[in-house]
Formats: sequence, structure tokens, C-alpha cells
Amino acid sequence: MENVDYKSRRKLTFLRLMVQNGLVPAEEVRDNPALSGKDFTEILDYLVDRKITDEVKIKDFFVKFLNLKPYDPEEHYLDKNNDVVKTISYKYMKKKKFVPLFYKDGTLSIAAFNPIDKEIVQYLKFLGIKNIDVYVATLSEINNLLNQIAPDTSAEELISSFGLDAEVEEEIQKEEDINVAEVLAGAEEAPIVKASRLFIVNAVRQGASDIHIEPFEKELRVRYRIDGILRTVQKLPSTVKEALVARYKIMANLDIAEKRLPQDGRIRVKIDKKPIDLRVSIVPTVYGEKVVMRIQDAESYLGLKLEDLGFEPDDLEKIRRAIYNPWGMVLVTGPTGSGKTTTLYTALMERNTEDVNISTAEDPVEVSIPGINQVQIKEHIGLTFAEALRAFLRQDPDIILVGEIRDRETAEISIKAALTGHLVFSTLHTNDAPSSITRLIDIGVESFLVGTAVNLILAQRLIRKLCKHCRKPATYPPEFWKGLGFSDEDIKNGEFYTHNPNGCEKCNRTGYKGRTAVHEILEVDDEIRKAILSGANAAQLRELAIKKGMRTLYKNALLKVKRGITDIAEVERVLMK
Repeated sequence: MENVDYKSRRKLTFLRLMVQNGLVPAEEVRDNPALSGKDFTEILDYLVDRKITDEVKIKDFFVKFLNLKPYDPEEHYLDKNNDVVKTISYKYMKKKKFVPLFYKDGTLSIAAFNPIDKEIVQYLKFLGIKNIDVYVATLSEINNLLNQIAPDTSAEELISSFGLDAEVEEEIQKEEDINVAEVLAGAEEAPIVKASRLFIVNAVRQGASDIHIEPFEKELRVRYRIDGILRTVQKLPSTVKEALVARYKIMANLDIAEKRLPQDGRIRVKIDKKPIDLRVSIVPTVYGEKVVMRIQDAESYLGLKLEDLGFEPDDLEKIRRAIYNPWGMVLVTGPTGSGKTTTLYTALMERNTEDVNISTAEDPVEVSIPGINQVQIKEHIGLTFAEALRAFLRQDPDIILVGEIRDRETAEISIKAALTGHLVFSTLHTNDAPSSITRLIDIGVESFLVGTAVNLILAQRLIRKLCKHCRKPATYPPEFWKGLGFSDEDIKNGEFYTHNPNGCEKCNRTGYKGRTAVHEILEVDDEIRKAILSGANAAQLRELAIKKGMRTLYKNALLKVKRGITDIAEVERVLMK
């Protein structure tokens, strides 16, 4: 009893009351397996259906103990043509055993078999109905009312099977014919709710990073990005796109009526008691709105350490030196989806102790980290990266994370913060580490400021790892490996493998399973600083850094090929043009 949830306790309380008042024999409900897992409405339905109790007695019980008003067919009329009444899902009424009677003066009157079902009230309020009057009815009275408002059976069957004809399809595509309230009601239909959850659950379980819901003329395509590669997992009839998109908008708290402009939001769910954040982006296309959801597994972020990110031992030392510096700037660079956020969050988690004040400005805040002050950028109200940075400097910070350096103002304030005793982390969209220096100078930051403030630049990419269950030994001749830059000793001691084109069940027939990062780390020392101050370009900085021991992205990837972690085909896909 102590471990049952609120709904279960409420259900048991009313069952006990019914037993105490002689409505239900105790032996019929005690340890009855038929009642296990049922909600209270289903239990009442079962009791009446099996003639264990009388439906009129149940109605009288609710009137007497809860002081509720009884439904009277003679007094309470059914208004089938009211617009508010018509927006409510018939399937939901049937499931929850209630019927909307009439809407008057801003109040909706309903007849319900189970008047204590709070889900009905929540559902109606969700549809925008603020005031609700509940009348208690018997199961027979509810069924009689449901029969009166039952929709055309053939249409109901078509919607359930997603098999609408071409004519109806055309009408749905016409924006002016779409009723927002109807779409909202459709989004709460059981099949749509189930489908919307199923796509998220399956994506998380398959280790996807993104979910794409894409509308086309005759179908709705669902794709997952797994290990950086998009794969189609489901195709649905285009007739469900309005309801499915509306469902995701509801979950992300977005404007259901707005179909012409892009929208961004966030969904938070728990799957198997594990918190998952989804960053939602909706963009209008020719055939409807496309939804892309970036999956952020909060727990996986919080459990990561720098050792888990694929760094070589000497590179890990450089990173640690930089993130434990009392001041200066650490830049992480790479294209979208290259793991920059994961690297930065992992570094922050290492420094996240009680004696360190950390503030972040992000757009969006991808994962909430306990103990860190995170600010969501809202440019439409003037809360830009630059504005957040200015505020942070008055908050006595030790470490500041700037989600992205996009403009001169943000760059200059970040650099100045790094020069005034703060450790600053940020990201840039550049191809490699040396070009980040020239990028900052191109934005408009003085070269002497860049040279003085920047401590370390980390460029990275994600490459797929070979499936350990089906990888195959590489059979290339030694000349091939020498041509890539491997020495005789490397070829002799290395473990070279290639992916299996047919794959296996463990890797979903791809030959690859999971991803790791490859890095290029540029430590800014006195010699590099002098080169920056003298106006060296990216190529000259790269040449100097390589002389001083910088391992390029490509060279770093070859180390992983030598260890059998990945193959040359994957390295060429990601790093070679």
C-alpha cells in the first residue's frame, strides 16, 4: 500500500467506500486479478458488466458522498451541433465514458460515469475549456448519449487505419480548411499519442541522435540519425501529418495554430524512468511542417569523463592543463553534430565543484547540469550572448561558457573576460584548429588580444567505430598503408580491420557500432603567440603547430585505424574530400 501512486490510492479509497456502503461485495474486489492494472472507470465498467453491482447505485453513491449533481435526461439536453462539443474526440469519450452535453456562458456541462476522473477535466482544459460542470450518469445513460453522437462509422474506420482517400487528402493540405481545434483533438487520439511516443522511445533505444518527421505529397517519412547516418524507419500515410505534428507541438509547448513560421522548443520525457531532453525544430515545407528532434540524454552527459571521449594520452594532458588554467580561453571547434557540446559539458563537469562558480550562456540549454548556472539566450527580448556575458562578469564567475561566438561583440567580451582572470569556454564553426585564430581576427578582434587570451583550441569530428562482432581483417598490401603515412613498425604492430558491408544483427547490418571522436589540439605557446602577432595566416600557423607536435585530425584518425577502432573508409568519409 505504501508504494502505490496517487491514482492507485484514490482508486482504492473509493473502492473501500463502496464496499463499506454495501455496493460491492468485498470478496469480489479483494485480490481479484481481473482488476489489476485497470483504472477506476474500467473497474466500474467491469463491476456493472458482470452485474456485481448496480449502475443506479453507483450513480446514487457519487451523488450522496461527493454531493454531485445527477444527470437527468428530461432536464439536461444534448447539443450535438455546438462547435465546442464537436472538437472533443469521440474515441476519448468512449474510452473515458463521458459525453459533453452543452456549452453555455463559458461553461461546458458533461455527463460522466466516473465523475472523479481528473484526466477528463485535464483533457478538456487542454482544449481551452476553462469551466466544466460534471453530472453523474449511469453507464446505460452514457452509452445512450454516445450512440446519439456517434460519428459516421466508415469515416472513423478510415481515420483509425490512416487510409483516407485522395479527396480528403487534398482538403487536409489546404491550410484554410484546417480547424485548429480539430487538429488538437486529433493529436490526443490514442493512436497518435502512441505513435508520437513510440518514435521517441525507439529512437532512444536504438541510440539515435536525431529524429526526422518529414511530410511528402503521399507519405510521412520517419528517419533516425544513428551513428551520424540517417536511416528510414517508418513510412506513414500523409493523412496523419497534421495530428502527429500537432502532438509534438503540444509536447514542446509550441503554437499549434502557427504553420507558416519556423518554431523551436524543447520536450522533456522520462523513458524507463530515465530523463531524456529533446530539442525540437519545426520548419514549414511545401507539403507541411517538418519536425526534427535532437535527442539529449541528460544522464549520459552527466556520467561522462574526459577519458571516455577518445583523447590520446598526450592530448588529454594538454586538455587538462587548459581547463585547470585560472584564466584564458579554450575554444572547441567543428561542424554541427561533431560532439562539441559533449566535450564542453564533460570539461565543465570535471571543474564543477563547490568552490568554483560556473555560468553558461547557451542557445539552447541542451542539458541541465546540477551546480551550474545556465542561462537560455532569448535574442527576441534582447538577451543575447553579449548581454548575458556582461551580466556574468558582475556575478563573480570563475568559469564562463559561451555557447557560440557568432559576432564581434560576443568575441570581444569573451576575450576581455579571458584576460581579466576568468576561464572562458566557447565554440566556433571552423574546419580546423589554426583557422579558428584567423576566424576571430576576421570577426574584428585585434590579433594581440587573440594571441594573449587563447590558451588552447580543440578541433574535433565524430567517426563511426567498427562493429566488434563482424569486422574483418584488412587485406591491403603494405604499400597501401605506407602511402597513408604509416611506418614499417606501425604496419607490423597495427591491428587493421575493415567493416563488413553486410553487417550483423548487433550493428543493424551497417558494419559500424557507436562513434568516437578524433581531435586536433593546438596549444598556444609563446612561439605561436608571436606568429599570431606577426599576422601569420592559417596555413602558416598550421605548419608551425605541426612542427611543435600538433597531431592533425587525419593523423589522429589514422591512430584509431591502426588500433582497429575504425577503418580507412570511414576516415575518408569524414575527413577527406
